[in-house]
Amino acid sequence: MLRVLDKFLAFVTASAMGVIVLLVFVNVAMRYLLNTGLTWSEEVAVNLFVWVIFLGAILAALQGLHIKVDLLTSRLSTRMQKVFMVVANVCVLFAMGVLIHGGLTVVEVSQRNVSAATELPFSYVAVSLVVFAVAIIFITLYHTYKGLKAD
Repeated sequence: MLRVLDKFLAFVTASAMGVIVLLVFVNVAMRYLLNTGLTWSEEVAVNLFVWVIFLGAILAALQGLHIKVDLLTSRLSTRMQKVFMVVANVCVLFAMGVLIHGGLTVVEVSQRNVSAATELPFSYVAVSLVVFAVAIIFITLYHTYKGLKAD
């Protein structure tokens, strides 16, 4: 299941990056060759980039690639390592709860604000923060379960 999610997120993230590159390239080419451009392309590229950042962070969490300093914990017993892992993961869960609360507020406020070029509510971009935080909660719970179950 996680492998399918990982592949899906990688595909969506790579596709979004491809669209960003294509939009920027076409816009630059149009400006130099035709003295005109796509008025909405920069806005779409920036908004997609926000989604790419959060989806990439989810991918990194799925693959266990986020930076972790284990200088102290690597010298502890296995039991104490698990205790520290649980404490660290509880902190992550708390932080994600704060992000969800704040993110939902931002989504609600930004729903009333519409972008100039695309005329879409900014909430389409702001919801990426909530999606990220919810995904990190599930991934953290899964890694905590897996870490406690090991050995």
